[in-house]
Amino acid sequence: MNFETKLSLPEKKKCRAVLIRGGGLGDFILSLPLLNYIQSSYDEVFVLTKPSYFCLIESEKKNTEFFELDLGISQFGNRLRNSDIFTFWKDEEWIAELKRYHVQDIFILPAKPIFPPHIIESIFNALSINSPDSFLTTPYLGDHWAQNSTLWIHSGSGSETKNIPFSFYKKLSDDWLHNNQENQVVFSFGEADRDALELFKNETFCNSDRIQMIVPSSIERYKEILLKGVAQFWGNDSGPSHLAANLGIPTNVCFRSTNPKIWRPTGPRVRVHEFT
Repeated sequence: MNFETKLSLPEKKKCRAVLIRGGGLGDFILSLPLLNYIQSSYDEVFVLTKPSYFCLIESEKKNTEFFELDLGISQFGNRLRNSDIFTFWKDEEWIAELKRYHVQDIFILPAKPIFPPHIIESIFNALSINSPDSFLTTPYLGDHWAQNSTLWIHSGSGSETKNIPFSFYKKLSDDWLHNNQENQVVFSFGEADRDALELFKNETFCNSDRIQMIVPSSIERYKEILLKGVAQFWGNDSGPSHLAANLGIPTNVCFRSTNPKIWRPTGPRVRVHEFT
């Protein structure tokens, strides 16, 4: 039995794989190329992740089952025997627990690389297989861009150090509305964006009837609203930026404290803007 082993491209499909992926929304979306590879290489795939991410996985993949991360691996019982495990956790107790289930191989993947290349390339390098062709320009959630006159801005992120000044987004909004009387602006906020939401509420310009504030109740709802139509999306290095980019929406991502060479969203219409 090998642990932290290298993976070679199988000549034929193997029996079962388990992908274990926690982390934020962006982390999960950046794991989709790996999931695609696993789905094409194994007869049966278990995905252990947050239930809020289930809506992002292709439901037509009949060889894939989804399980709630917080319930742990004990929910699988003997179904883990002889399975290959793909995980981003290195905790020794966690690895020891996996071994007790008599799994086949455990592939420990880079979760937070400090240096380039891109995280997707680092993941595939760790497995000694080639990265997917054109992975940076692939919309892994499908190319669903429906163009209209709405500028979508998500001014928050999971870390305040990632956020560029709100004044930048305010000027974007002002310019967009000034350019055409038909133009609209949406400002969206999530549960991690309380500070950004307060900045928005304290601005008088937000009272315009051409500006809408939305706080989607779930990732699935966020995705549904995006699919109704967006001209452009602007945001920091955040989960919503990765979501928009991977739906094919023209996405402008502002990087301040993280490295776009590692964390750039994938998608066919992504532009990166670096701030210091």
